[in-house]
This record gives sequence, structure tokens and C-alpha cells, in this order.
Amino acid sequence: MSAVAAPAAVMLPAPRRAVDDADAVAVMPELFVAEASQWLSTSSGRIAGEGYSWMQAVHWVAGSGLYQPRRHRSHGPRSFGPTTVRVAQELAALSPCRPGIKYLMRRVGLSERAVQDHLRILRETGLLAWIVKGTRVAGDGGQASEFARMIPPEFDVALGIRTVQRDEDAPANTRAVSGIAESGRELIAKLAKKASRKVRKPRSKTSSKTPARGARRGSGQGVVTAVSGETRCTPMQVGTSGLSPAATTSLPSETTDVASGKSESSTRRKSGKQALSSRSCREVTSSSL
Repeated sequence: MSAVAAPAAVMLPAPRRAVDDADAVAVMPELFVAEASQWLSTSSGRIAGEGYSWMQAVHWVAGSGLYQPRRHRSHGPRSFGPTTVRVAQELAALSPCRPGIKYLMRRVGLSERAVQDHLRILRETGLLAWIVKGTRVAGDGGQASEFARMIPPEFDVALGIRTVQRDEDAPANTRAVSGIAESGRELIAKLAKKASRKVRKPRSKTSSKTPARGARRGSGQGVVTAVSGETRCTPMQVGTSGLSPAATTSLPSETTDVASGKSESSTRRKSGKQALSSRSCREVTSSSL
């Protein structure tokens, strides 16, 4: 091979392997977009037609494992995970995509710093591009950032998606999909199913196992749950003891001594029996006279 032909041979791209399932991706370099390319005017991606197709790209990035954050911190997300997908779901429903930080904090239940971290991840993966960058002006409340939902070029390459520029005078980021390779059809169908489902916040592992707040379990009874801020409790089921239903649902006195197990009501019953016994004794004595 001549010295002139050698460099040309090196520049030839390696053949891309077929994608057989939703977890497989083509061998690609790390997915990362520098801050200078996170603007609509400088992005190499294409504008997503609507939120549904954009969420397909979001789920692909989440499952590809191609993103590695450059800012290594002791806190915050270190990968593109389910929480980033949940933030993306909120953005997919907005038109225009102009979310306030406080709005996302309420919708997703994250702190301000966490919301900013996940928005940064979406920009660094090429899924978001700034149209207008938000500002914080003292006393004026500032202005929320406006984003364009983008499809990264890596997504099109991995799935074999073909695009065409129908309007020659329009920007390159307005190119539209014209077809898809046969090898990417199965994967795009699986991504479509994921895009149609909502990713919700996982429940705490202990919340389903521990009784509700204010609940207790007594002998011969089911779980007793406080239904209000008062100290009243209603048993869910009654035991098989000989007590009447009225006795099982009676409320404890406010002067109940919980530590000793004695209560004012028991003291009153005891005093009443003693008084009755004394009265009966006096009646017997008077009648015998």
C-alpha cells in the first residue's frame, strides 16, 4: 500500500453491528456534549417532533450507558437514571419547554440543586438545548430557561435512522426522519413501549411493611388505626372475649396511668363495689334490729 493510500484506509469507518434488542447498542464513543454546544444554534442534534418521540431517545440514552458525567462530585446523580427520566417526562409535557425550577421541584419532589443537576445531564447528553438561558435578577424574580427538546445524532446512528432536510433554507436541526434500518425496528418498538409508560417514584421499602402512623395491635384484635388527630381509636375487628362490643370500643380516660396499667375508671369501679358492699351491710344490720 502506498504512503498516500494508507491514511485514507485508516479513515474508513468500521462496520456497525446490528442491534438485536433494547439493551444492545452499537459500539460508540462516550456520549457527552460540551457546554458550548448546548445551545440550539450550536447543537448537532435535530429537534424532536413531539414529546413522545423525544422520550424514546430519553429511554435509549438511559439504557445505553454511554453517558459519564465529567463533574465528579460527592453528591448528586452520577449517571443517567430513573430520576432523570422522571424530570424528562415533565419536560415532554410542556409546550413551549420553559420549566421553572420551582415548578419541577414541586412536580418531581427534588431539591433545587437536584433539579439543576438533572437538567445539566439532559443537556450534556444532547437531549436538551438552550433557546434562552434563564436569569436571576434580584427583586425581579428572574426568567426561566427555555429549552428545545433534541434528538442526539448518536441515537440516529445506533438505530439506523435516516433523516432528510426538506427545506434547504431551514437550519440543519430541523431535519426530519425519512426511514429506519431493519436492524433498528425491534429496538424502536421497545423504546416506544417505554415512552408510553410513566416512570414513577419508587416507594420506600419500609413503608409497605410497617404499620401506619398511629397504628397499634392488641391481643385478640386487629390493627387499630387513629383516624384523626385525637386519641380515639376504632378496632377493625373484635376479639372472642366475653366483653360486650361497647366495652371493646370504650375510650380511655385522659387520666389513664399507662405506665402502671391503672386507670381512673378501674378505681371508680372498685370504689363503687366497696360502697355497694358497705350499703348492703348497713341494710342487713338495720333489718336485723
